[in-house]
Amino acid sequence: MKTGLTFEAKDKPIKEVLYANYRFRIPRYQRPYAWEEDQVAEFWNDLLTTEEPYFLGSLIFNHETLKKTGYIDIIDGQQRLLTIIIFSAALRNVARKIDPAFSALIQRKNIVIEDLEGSQNPIVEPGESIKDFFEKYIFPENSSIQKATPKTKEEKRICDNYNFFHEKLMLETSRHSNKQEKADCLKALRTKVQELIVIQIKIESEEDAYEIFETTNARGVDLSVADLLKNLIFKKIPAKPDKDFAKDVWYEITSNVQATNFEVKKFIRYYWLSKYAFISEKKLFRGIKKEITNYNDFIQDLWEASEAFNNLLEGSEEDWKDFVKDGEKVYKSVFAIRLMSVSQCHVFLMSLLRNKSKIKTNPNRVFKIIEKFTFSYSAICKLPGNAVEKIYSKFARELETVVMKSNEKKISGEVQAIFEKLIKELKDHVPSYELFKEKFFEVAYKNSEKNRCLIKYILERLNEALCETQEYDINFSKVNLEHILPQKPSKDWGLKKDKIKSYVNKLGNLTIIDKKINSKAQNKLVKDKFEFLEKSVLPINQKLVEELKSNNFKWGEEEINKRQDLLAKISYEQIWKI
Repeated sequence: MKTGLTFEAKDKPIKEVLYANYRFRIPRYQRPYAWEEDQVAEFWNDLLTTEEPYFLGSLIFNHETLKKTGYIDIIDGQQRLLTIIIFSAALRNVARKIDPAFSALIQRKNIVIEDLEGSQNPIVEPGESIKDFFEKYIFPENSSIQKATPKTKEEKRICDNYNFFHEKLMLETSRHSNKQEKADCLKALRTKVQELIVIQIKIESEEDAYEIFETTNARGVDLSVADLLKNLIFKKIPAKPDKDFAKDVWYEITSNVQATNFEVKKFIRYYWLSKYAFISEKKLFRGIKKEITNYNDFIQDLWEASEAFNNLLEGSEEDWKDFVKDGEKVYKSVFAIRLMSVSQCHVFLMSLLRNKSKIKTNPNRVFKIIEKFTFSYSAICKLPGNAVEKIYSKFARELETVVMKSNEKKISGEVQAIFEKLIKELKDHVPSYELFKEKFFEVAYKNSEKNRCLIKYILERLNEALCETQEYDINFSKVNLEHILPQKPSKDWGLKKDKIKSYVNKLGNLTIIDKKINSKAQNKLVKDKFEFLEKSVLPINQKLVEELKSNNFKWGEEEINKRQDLLAKISYEQIWKI
């Protein structure tokens, strides 16, 4: 904790802190509710196995807000306090059928504050993202969370944690034979919670609150760069009575990124690498604080970057047609990179998209080159990402400098020069044919959607290379992967499943084919499949038919490896060659 902060710290049982007739609030800059089963299981086990009151940790409160809003802000401790409220709701609901009066007591003393008129207000007001969910399923005395349909990860955590406590409480009460013993069991658990020891740290300044937030971690869930940056932005852009600009824009940013199943902290780093400097995640927050002076512009720029990032990982072909020139061609490369599950290139692509209206040149070629390089370097050879991340960051920042500082008439030529330098560096990092071939031989079918899509992509590009014209594209949804030698061969093959497992799933044994043809071919012998394969108009299958004829319909490990060797050669020297 930084020196110069004014605060008061005392150790107390939690009943003197949480149940002291004050109302508490989760401030706008706090992170989402993050406790999962590991944390609640530890809480429960400590509660059950510790005889004496145990230490729950420090809780930090900003009392300056009490006079202004009627609430005390929770600076550190929201995960624990919200979990205690969830536990109390489960305790109340289990007690409802055993001892209704005790259930009502829990409601009045541990979940809400009741005023003189009998109106009930929650002791803790959660953050905006879960406030409605708590008000509907946790705070009301007769609520039933079992009827809830969680819409977000936070809401699901609340449901899961409630169900965990409810199940454990039901198990504990089942150990007793009559209602009185069951009620006594629940009362003892409530007393244990109320006697938990905490260090209550009281501060009297919002400024101190932000400083403390940056230097403390809640139990079990560390602060990330995204948490700290959110805190910093909210500090620099205070809410106005009629509008909270920072909160609204931050919500848009996190929604854009979370829709891609990408971590917000990783997106922020990629954004920074694409515009400011190459920096590790550990040093990122400090770098942002040092560099940024105008946080309104910064959050706006971050929001625009999140839009582009969402388009990279989620945008449709129609989106891309409106996004850049030759959008349908660019989308083909973008879609391919998605299938590879590789992200380092997004550092450069974010810079490209951020400046799409300024670069004055068609980016189609550089997208295609990045697709080819990513396939060889990352998807097949799985080489270290850090080296290429630095390359993409360097040229992303060069691109940023050119569009910001160059004469408008010179931008197109200078951007093209950056493209060529990038392509040259990527060429220098292309793996050797020996390594590519070795790793290509490891490409095999696995029973996962991600793997099947990548295999289809490879076979589709191989098929495309064999086409004399480019008159059609394969619709992934209308073709199946076909094992030429079946995974479960019929008796006619004379092969046992365990004898073929080392080569039956290799790429050399796979092709793509129309779903109707695939369903008819099934696990027939090659000579019996032949009539179905002949019906396919795809060049990759026409080539396969020729191979089968030349082999006199012999198809085993030797033929599969020979085909995989050929596919590796075509892939390296033609299809994915830069």
